[in-house]
Amino acid sequence: MRFADLPSATPFAPHRTAERLDPYWDGVWQFGSHAQWVSREHLERLERAGLAGRRPAALRADPAVASARIGADWDAKLDLLGQLSGWRTVTAEQAAAFNGASVSSAQHRRVIADLFALELIDAGAIGAALGGPQAARGRMLRPSASKAFDRLIKPRLSYAEWVSVTGGLKFLTGGQYDRHNVLTTELGLRVSEFLRVGTVLGERQAHVNTLAYTSVGLPEPPGRSQQTADAVIVRHDGVRIAVELTASVGTSGFQRKAEMWARLLERRAYDDTGLVVVFIVADRAAGAVTDRNNGGLHLTVRKQVARAARLYPGTSLNRTADRMFVIDWRDWFPARGEASDDFLRLRAQRPTGTQGEWIPADLLDEFDVPAPTRMHDPLAVIRNSSGLRSVPEHIREMNPSRPPLHVLSLRRSGYGKLKQVRVNPRTGEVRKSTGRARGSAPRVTIPERLRY
Repeated sequence: MRFADLPSATPFAPHRTAERLDPYWDGVWQFGSHAQWVSREHLERLERAGLAGRRPAALRADPAVASARIGADWDAKLDLLGQLSGWRTVTAEQAAAFNGASVSSAQHRRVIADLFALELIDAGAIGAALGGPQAARGRMLRPSASKAFDRLIKPRLSYAEWVSVTGGLKFLTGGQYDRHNVLTTELGLRVSEFLRVGTVLGERQAHVNTLAYTSVGLPEPPGRSQQTADAVIVRHDGVRIAVELTASVGTSGFQRKAEMWARLLERRAYDDTGLVVVFIVADRAAGAVTDRNNGGLHLTVRKQVARAARLYPGTSLNRTADRMFVIDWRDWFPARGEASDDFLRLRAQRPTGTQGEWIPADLLDEFDVPAPTRMHDPLAVIRNSSGLRSVPEHIREMNPSRPPLHVLSLRRSGYGKLKQVRVNPRTGEVRKSTGRARGSAPRVTIPERLRY
């Protein structure tokens, strides 16, 4: 089925999935996995050496001008920084898609230009294929490896704004794995547009300790863990589907990752966490699709996941094999601009046969993957994440019940409950009748920047 023919949650957005570049099938990552990146400082050095061509229009803002108008387009700037905080690397089209905007809009170009000039973001491109007239669509963005966020943005943020951008975590700078991050972001946007889910969250909200412990009311285990999933899909009943996207298995790295997940799932019962994991094999699109059962990366991933499930099998009531899934990107998205029926169900395979055979199951089906029975407040993650700027706007709008973070700010400032009072402008005296509107004055509400 073509994306254009599927019911969409964002049918009028200029950069919905049907209109975006396809980062898997459009040849963007035919070779290599890294973009060519420049920061403002790096680009200036290249220009002084005569090694850089003419700057794209979106990267020409003067730093002094950008600094002077730092408060302009404030929400749009925080939106982009929030997306980069949550997903780490996005294309310009993907960034626009989070808010239903257009890459060609004056505001979108101005925001990118200002943040680049202030060394808050880096810009990246991939080879000559993205140097044509549509280069702006595929331009990549990531947080710049600088202190600019802490110096320029953080002091200006209200508490609610800070949480909406960072999720209450440190704003990470620098990049990681470009192809990997862009494909993960694309998956998150497609899931949010076409599937009925509670929310989708990026890497920064996918820490293993968060998924298995703190988000279900338990303290973190001792020791420091850096292990995260690449993204999380949260069903409407609170089931957490951790996403691990892989394009290679290395010598032992993937095996360790699979065993880590199996060990965690064995320790943390499903009915307490609602946690499962799906490994998505994103092999190269070039050439014929490898037979899944006769070799290739997909078969290797399945063997190592099955081995991990055997090493840490769990119990009869909490089988590890029931909670570990594998799927190939091409099974969900078999061609450019197309999705399969398996994607609409999030169908994948798990090693649950009597002899360890791989059996298909639908991750969105409550019979194949039932709702957890003992989970502490399973829908809290949907409510609490509904103000994050890394969550697509249409999902945020579906979840208006958000934590009243302004109350925390008031309490920290020594105030109690916010009261509505009216003052006589001539005398400064507080009027006794405060509940009655006067003239055309509306009811007093919380300022927008204090709302999460």
